[in-house]
Amino acid sequence: MSTYYKATRPDGTDFRTGTIDYAAALVSGEVIRHPAKKVRNRPATYLSVSVEPADCTGFRWPCRLFRVEPVGRVMANLAASPNKRAVSALRVVEERPAHEAFGPNGEQVAAFIEHCRSMTTDEARRLVAAWDAAWDAALAAAWDAALDAALDAAW
Repeated sequence: MSTYYKATRPDGTDFRTGTIDYAAALVSGEVIRHPAKKVRNRPATYLSVSVEPADCTGFRWPCRLFRVEPVGRVMANLAASPNKRAVSALRVVEERPAHEAFGPNGEQVAAFIEHCRSMTTDEARRLVAAWDAAWDAALAAAWDAALDAALDAAW
């Protein structure tokens, strides 16, 4: 069986409507059911889940992250994302650390975001300067590689 994830608002409700309480479903063990009949690529008709914790469509930080299990059929190949799946019902199995929503470096990303809340103006200027320097270096390297390839092709 595949593993599926759902990111929610800090209060445990879905980002799209704020009405589906995944945190409460974890505590109660109740199955969450969508009242509408699923229609492919019409998100208002299904519950969206992801096969990747770092690809939960529509999530924002801060968030909570839950592992969920579908109850019934899973619809794949949706337009929104190759990792998105549609289900009519699901069971919330466990809560995962929220930083997993940022992928393998999630702890560092979450810590950086939190640091940005109290960043000084000088720190922000240094960060922008470092970003600009990295971008300039990457652009120069790409330009040099393209020029070398063009010269090699011309010879």
